[in-house]
Amino acid sequence: MAIISFSLTKEEFLLGKKTVTRRDWSDEHFKMWVNLWDSGRLIHDAWDNIPRAGGKKIGKLKLTKRPYKERLDQMPLSDLQAEGGMCSTLNEYYSLIGKSPRAYVTVVRFKKM
Repeated sequence: MAIISFSLTKEEFLLGKKTVTRRDWSDEHFKMWVNLWDSGRLIHDAWDNIPRAGGKKIGKLKLTKRPYKERLDQMPLSDLQAEGGMCSTLNEYYSLIGKSPRAYVTVVRFKKM
């Protein structure tokens, strides 16, 4: 079982409003999540922060789609709500996460369990 931390979007996760997350993961970490999907391991722990920073488990999530890479400027507008609804424009979202629209990120789609 792997974990995903939701330090900026804990409340949105707990309310079930957040159903997708974009991460700046290494290729190795991305491949690990793809392998989890491919092997049928779809349920993982959700944390409020990473464990080494004192995080605590806040629930479980189930992957709903195989993780994939996407350039941020290809993000659908509907994902602003699926990301938790903290931003009303893509430019706001890029600023929030500190990434260029041309950056590639890992997209993880899930549902709270």
